[in-house]
Amino acid sequence: MSDYSNALSSTARFYALRLKPGQDVVEELRKFVDANNLKAVSIVSVVGSLTKALLRHANTGVWSEISGHFEIVSLVGTIDEKGEHLHISLSDRTGKTTGAHFGLGSSVYTTAEITLAEFPDLSFRRELCAQSGWEELIVEGRAAG
Repeated sequence: MSDYSNALSSTARFYALRLKPGQDVVEELRKFVDANNLKAVSIVSVVGSLTKALLRHANTGVWSEISGHFEIVSLVGTIDEKGEHLHISLSDRTGKTTGAHFGLGSSVYTTAEITLAEFPDLSFRRELCAQSGWEELIVEGRAAG
């Protein structure tokens, strides 16, 4: 049985932004987090479309680029001061959907309407996990100030 007694809570501050054609979603999210000195961010929702995306499918370690016209069905993840862990689902014109890790190298087609939640009472960081072999999320409380 899991013990969640160490789970931390926080108030949230929400941000809404729109990306325009040609912008890279991950690059712009990174710029926004850096410019606003955010320490713990979660993606609430994303609606939009892409013509290019960089994806890493489960357990492959290999990044690949896809091109075409895709609807963003879902984009979820966490962002900290130094990195992000993002997953995306994209559908093509026939409705075929693929999902994977999402990285730098996308291109917005028409729009990307993004809402973010920032947790001012928390800090996110990542460290290597002996069990998974990947850098995983560490959630820490942050002193007010």
